[in-house]
Amino acid sequence: MPPCVLRLLFALLLLSLLPLLQAGDLPTMDSTSMGNCISAKKLCLDDFTCKVHFLHLETCFPFMASAPQKPENQEGCLEAAQQLQNSSLGSCRCQWRMKNQGICLAIYWTIHSTYGLGNYDLGGSPYKEIVISKPRKFNHLDLLESGSMSQSSPDLCMKSTTLCTLNDRCNKLRLAYGEVCSVARCQPLRCQQELRVFFEQVADNYAQALLFCPCEDGDDVCGARRRNNIAPSCASPAKDPPNCLMLWDTCLQDLLCRSRLADFQMYCCRMDPVGTCVGIQPQRCLKAYMGLIGTVMTPNYISNLSADVALSCSCQGSGNQLEECMRIQESFSKNPCLTKAIKAQMQVHHQLLSKSSPTAISQDSFQSLWDHSYSVHISQGNSLAGRLHPWVLTISLGSLTLVLLLLPVLGHL
Repeated sequence: MPPCVLRLLFALLLLSLLPLLQAGDLPTMDSTSMGNCISAKKLCLDDFTCKVHFLHLETCFPFMASAPQKPENQEGCLEAAQQLQNSSLGSCRCQWRMKNQGICLAIYWTIHSTYGLGNYDLGGSPYKEIVISKPRKFNHLDLLESGSMSQSSPDLCMKSTTLCTLNDRCNKLRLAYGEVCSVARCQPLRCQQELRVFFEQVADNYAQALLFCPCEDGDDVCGARRRNNIAPSCASPAKDPPNCLMLWDTCLQDLLCRSRLADFQMYCCRMDPVGTCVGIQPQRCLKAYMGLIGTVMTPNYISNLSADVALSCSCQGSGNQLEECMRIQESFSKNPCLTKAIKAQMQVHHQLLSKSSPTAISQDSFQSLWDHSYSVHISQGNSLAGRLHPWVLTISLGSLTLVLLLLPVLGHL
């Protein structure tokens, strides 16, 4: 066989194998578990040095969760945390709605437990990036039919509630928290728990339709319905609001609250010196906002007649920590990024709900409209597993087969 033919066949063989060779570096774990802290911990415990640092840091966690720190403990813990930044644990994250989320978050905060100690910044979100496509205008209103309710009642929050009622899952979850959050059967801790379950498990479109439904100016009934969606009289029953610093400290002691607060900081509180919301995605900000509902840091509308939101806390008695307290309070009440995101979503719902009756909206139509507005999914990272399309493998294997079939034929040339 001529040397030029051999070189050509060898080149074709390498080209056909290239995608497969690149894919060979992928871990054997499935894509949903890649990079999560539970898997990262297993890898760490298989390495002696990593294991020593991690086990030492685990003993630090009770101290790291609250200040003041004992200097001798803090120095050793900071050293162990620094060493682990270069391990499999350094970049691990958790996923929204993942199984064993609590275990994953505990591992994450063991590694990042120094954040929040005497510092407002919690250092970033423990959750994997959620990719949100660019929002589109609603241009499918022809799917919805006009109904009698659209003309007899301008209360769009009632329509949002009806939409939830028409959806089996949304209705079931809403009834569950309504039962333990009612005035007659109020159980504050269970109420908060069921609120978290609702916003964890219901589809985001229904949750946002309830939380961010628009009301006409002065419509107290509509505003009350919107404000009472998170049952404030039971979930946050205190007549005298607690100090925001106390609320902050309580939140940091709870892994879920701490995680949701860090997520909120990451995606709703990044502003440049002139107050511009740099890189803030409104839908991602709203996702982080909803994640706080059911924790001690649950925000809500300040009144039935306002679309402004705030924490249920005050800064009275803050002493020399007044500035820190005001920063916590104003991260909700004077947050332009959050305000813009809420107003934008209310405009979307006004477009969707003001032209139709809820009984005329089929579930498929509502979901279709929502899908054309935006989509949310968990990013699987930049690994080749998420990028290697089936057709690439098909072409590669086909080329390889062709080369192997041609070898005997060309060998006789």
